[in-house]
Amino acid sequence: MQRLLAVLLVLIGLAGLVLGRLGETTWAPATETTATVALENPGPAVVLDPGVLYVGGEQGEVVIEGASDVSVITASNDDIAAYLEGVRHTRITGASDWTTLSTETVDPEGETELTDPTSSDLWRTVDTGPSPYTLDVQEFWAGENGENEQVYRAILIVTDGAAPGADQVSITWPVEAENEWVPYAYAGGAAVAVVGLVLLVVSLGRRRGEGEEDPVDVDQQVEDESHRAEGTDVPEETVWALGEDGAAVEAGSRVEPEDGSEAAADPVSEADDEDEEKPAATDEPVEEPEAETEPGAEHDDEGGERR
Repeated sequence: MQRLLAVLLVLIGLAGLVLGRLGETTWAPATETTATVALENPGPAVVLDPGVLYVGGEQGEVVIEGASDVSVITASNDDIAAYLEGVRHTRITGASDWTTLSTETVDPEGETELTDPTSSDLWRTVDTGPSPYTLDVQEFWAGENGENEQVYRAILIVTDGAAPGADQVSITWPVEAENEWVPYAYAGGAAVAVVGLVLLVVSLGRRRGEGEEDPVDVDQQVEDESHRAEGTDVPEETVWALGEDGAAVEAGSRVEPEDGSEAAADPVSEADDEDEEKPAATDEPVEEPEAETEPGAEHDDEGGERR
């Protein structure tokens, strides 16, 4: 029973360790989160409001997909608003949750084209690249807070001025998330496994010790059975006793009978039993029986016989 309990505890402990490992790998929470918006008829321009990039922190990545090359333009809110006055466009105002970007349509009945949107002198920076265009959030933050600070910049996204400014925009931020129960699974599993191993070692040692205390003479048993099968006497077992001088002397022998009955009594023991049956000596005089006399015999006064 103790061995079974020990094995069970070891298995439970190993299961706890495996569970902890799965909590760090297969069952681990995502290390990043992505908020996305698919744009339908956004107009020739899309504006990413200041600060939206930092909703999930100062690190991450923006991916912009468009029908052609994508141009990313930075400028102040007022300059972008003045340039897009009377033009239909879409603003990305934030994140409604960690998976969805929120948007707002401006001047829905306005113009649907822009003429040479990248050549205005209102722009601080202009960068054009193939779709999908990738913007590093940390680099953009460094540009706003570096030596040439351009704080709180809005981002204007356009293509060729006729096609939609963007088809889809997504922002990915890293997250530091982990399963809170993983350390407990590791600690509990290790503790239970150690207890199980200790119990297993103790039970194995105890069983080995019990086997050594009462060894069985297999050869002697085989030899005795052989004698019984052949009808021969089983060799006598010599009985030794301790003499008066302390030396071992042969006191008798014991023979194991063939019919399985009790062994013959030890002569020494029988002698002791006989001694115990004799009456103890006393100081009372013992009366001697009178001697019988032959017929016709006479005795003198002194007790002598006279013929």
